[in-house]
Amino acid sequence: MTEEVENLIIGGGQAGLAMSYWLGQTGRQHLILERGRIAERWQSERWDSLCLLSQNWSVSLPNYPYAGPDSEGFMTRDEVTAWILGFAAGFDPPVRTDVNVRRLRRANGNGAPGWLAETTAGDFRAQNVVVATGPFGDTSTPSWNRDLPAGIFQVHSNAYRNPGQLPPGAVLVVGSGASGFQIVEDLLDGQRRVYFSLGRHDPRVRRYRGRDHGWWMGQLGQWERKLEDFPNAKFESRGAITGAKGGHDLNLRKLAAEGVTILGRARAVDDYKLAVAPDLPQNVREADERAVRARTMIDAFIEREGVDAPPEPPAKPWPDPEELLEPLSDLDLRAAGISSVIWATGFRYKFDWIEADIFEADGEPRHLRGITPAPGLYFLGLRWLYKFKSSFIHGVDEDAQYLAQHIAERA
Repeated sequence: MTEEVENLIIGGGQAGLAMSYWLGQTGRQHLILERGRIAERWQSERWDSLCLLSQNWSVSLPNYPYAGPDSEGFMTRDEVTAWILGFAAGFDPPVRTDVNVRRLRRANGNGAPGWLAETTAGDFRAQNVVVATGPFGDTSTPSWNRDLPAGIFQVHSNAYRNPGQLPPGAVLVVGSGASGFQIVEDLLDGQRRVYFSLGRHDPRVRRYRGRDHGWWMGQLGQWERKLEDFPNAKFESRGAITGAKGGHDLNLRKLAAEGVTILGRARAVDDYKLAVAPDLPQNVREADERAVRARTMIDAFIEREGVDAPPEPPAKPWPDPEELLEPLSDLDLRAAGISSVIWATGFRYKFDWIEADIFEADGEPRHLRGITPAPGLYFLGLRWLYKFKSSFIHGVDEDAQYLAQHIAERA
């Protein structure tokens, strides 16, 4: 038996909930299908010590700003989960949990328009479908990960929880983004010996001239950047930053001084021998240059706008580690005592369950501000859906409201 709904939302995280809120405001009937629990990824795919990257004051969902006691702090994983659940409780969205959508295709029965979702709870026919599953469809790891010796434990960042989860021994962390840096710090706190392999990276200063990184992003209009104005922006690094322990800089040289062995980009493994690219010095130099450009841009804005942000004395630089002066070209995993590898290598889109001729070779859907060429099919919460902020919690509100209005006008 097929259940009929006007609008179907797939995904019950912050994006799907925001979509539900705005569809409700326009009076459109709808239903959310969530594969697990509301905010499932926050509940089961984040490590224990994870905190938001943005200060709490900047976080909001539709008519639901942060209202807690620590506006300049950074919510923990569990606090974010509770906050999202509080948002849902405030307007009671129509959601069915533990429903996995296996296939989405055009509904051709009797010439009916719309879409048919085949799920573990039966079939649903809808005039419109909003895919709000977010940018973390499938884990991304290098193809040579299968060449690692069978005795080495492997885990992706979405399944990593804490150092106690790993077998005894040293740990190799692979990945240049915020997750890689943050997990390295978490392992150090757990008294683990750490090797850190990274390529191009972009650590950001947490605070500069008395203001947080996120505040400067807002002042400089970075959150509002549109992909149409910066066509190559999706290939830029988001930057490595952390809100853990009240927020602080992520500094590669500091990590090295604390005992982390820094490696260039890991590119292959043969038995226990890891081949390492000779790119570490260049990547570190380029990261340093980007940091200087970022501070210079803020300085220019302060001067131009007359912002009250007094200069601060330069921080004492950390010394270059030995492996930056003489980069390693390979690493014997057995000799290093490495028993675990954590892949902080990001995610890729996984929409192979959607039957529609709208996808690029890399799996990204073709769309204009979330509206695809396939009538009635929408996406929400993707990277650069419309603006840089689109895949962040505080960015889905604007996009959801726009899509809800488009759907209402289409009815």
